[in-house]
Amino acid sequence: MAKKSALEQQLEQLDQLKKRGTLTDAEYESRRQAIITSAPMAAQVQAKSGAGGIFKFGFFGCLGVIGALIGLVVVIAIVASAAGGGDEDDAAAAQPGQVGTNKGDVHVPFAAKSSGEIAPDGNKERRTKVTILQTSDVTSDNPFLKPNAGMKWFGIEVVVENTGTKEVTSLDWKLRDSQDGEHDREFFTGGSGKDLEGLFNLTPGGKTQGWIYFEIPVDATPKWLRADPNPFLKNDLYFDVQ
Repeated sequence: MAKKSALEQQLEQLDQLKKRGTLTDAEYESRRQAIITSAPMAAQVQAKSGAGGIFKFGFFGCLGVIGALIGLVVVIAIVASAAGGGDEDDAAAAQPGQVGTNKGDVHVPFAAKSSGEIAPDGNKERRTKVTILQTSDVTSDNPFLKPNAGMKWFGIEVVVENTGTKEVTSLDWKLRDSQDGEHDREFFTGGSGKDLEGLFNLTPGGKTQGWIYFEIPVDATPKWLRADPNPFLKNDLYFDVQ
């Protein structure tokens, strides 16, 4: 029997999550579209770099579809706010450049052994705990694999645990550097540790461990790391550099 491609395996995993009821219809469609869209680019990069490579693989990164959906959510939120006259769950007044000001966002230090728990829109049945184990600048063991000019790879080893009573799915990651550049997760084959799986689901009490990587300027350091359990709902977890 022919071995299934990575794309086929990812789509099958996604279908299994949908059958278990751990994904809404909107989440399922957005992730499926992102996987299909990113497949050709991943194949091109993998072909160029051989067995190792680094590439963008945003499960929530289908910008056209997600941008439209997020725009719709924002419009609905604005209309609801105007009609309701000030919901107590709305974000507190924020200064320009501030992030993580929604009621329910969680902030913890960006440091080894630092942990935080988050649940999408306050749903305590689907709580996720993230712990940073270590951080490090990363080099590849492939001499032909280099970051872009003026850039470096930065890795963060994390443990993700399900501390709720229902299954939880993978997180969306973003890092802002000290120059206020924002970076999506890179999938890096060639680092010293195991990559955190890009798409997973955890039953209550389950955990998974691995590295997440970002390509940032060589003279920059992290400012914060965000773990988002659901980009369509409130409540994000921020690891802030003190």
